[in-house]
Amino acid sequence: MIKIDPQRFASAYDTTHLPVAHDVQGETALEIDALIALAERHPAASVEHNLGTVPVTLPGGEAPRLGRSGAEIIAEIAENGSWLVLKNVEQDPAYRALLDRLLDPIGPIVPDGAGTSLGREAFIFVSAPHSVTPAHVDPEHNFLLQVRGTKTMHVGAFQDDEVRTRELERFHAGHHRNIEQVPEGLEALDLGPGDGIYVPPDAPHWVQNGPEVSISLSITWRTRASHRRAVLWAANHRLRQRGKSPQAPGASRLEDARKLAGSRVGAVRERVLAGRS
Repeated sequence: MIKIDPQRFASAYDTTHLPVAHDVQGETALEIDALIALAERHPAASVEHNLGTVPVTLPGGEAPRLGRSGAEIIAEIAENGSWLVLKNVEQDPAYRALLDRLLDPIGPIVPDGAGTSLGREAFIFVSAPHSVTPAHVDPEHNFLLQVRGTKTMHVGAFQDDEVRTRELERFHAGHHRNIEQVPEGLEALDLGPGDGIYVPPDAPHWVQNGPEVSISLSITWRTRASHRRAVLWAANHRLRQRGKSPQAPGASRLEDARKLAGSRVGAVRERVLAGRS
């Protein structure tokens, strides 16, 4: 289970990161042999890997990779210098059960009754010693739980509204999650087995692995509010490309409502056109 103080979680929720503790490091499903077996049966489209010797900023996400299968990468992870993620492991019943077991107790303490039932996903990261995960943002609420090895998570906020606006509009419009520059003042948190961290949506962060093989479990969920913000950031990107100067999500309820309505109309139009092709 995830060990977290409800009051501290309520204060941090949706705004800032928060260290937590957990007890999943003993799960046999998260050991190397089990992950090799999972990679062998997991959909190829849900396995991503590249060499971990990359810079902290890699905006386009283009990183060299080995011509090996996901299972081979994991089996040789101590020597091959790679970084690998098994995406959406909740597709497998055993990992779905683990995801639900961890998130079910969190739902009742989420502020405003938003819960954790919307868009639950789980990702497993297997990383070679000293590998780097470049600076990026993610759209979900996330608990990153360290299972094996050590890593340092650098996490915080964008240094100003201009940079935040540029990065989040670009990302939510469909561009790569990696950001163009590392924000100043990120906090460095050292994680070992049993340590974890709550990361709110759109918080910039990057990861430096320690001297051993690392395994981490990331369990995520979305809310109607986080989905709404994502739609608004994407709408702002489209408006800015047309020469407009839209306000950030939350600055104007009326403007937000107009953009959300426009996005719904646009989505319907796209479905109609797709049906005619």
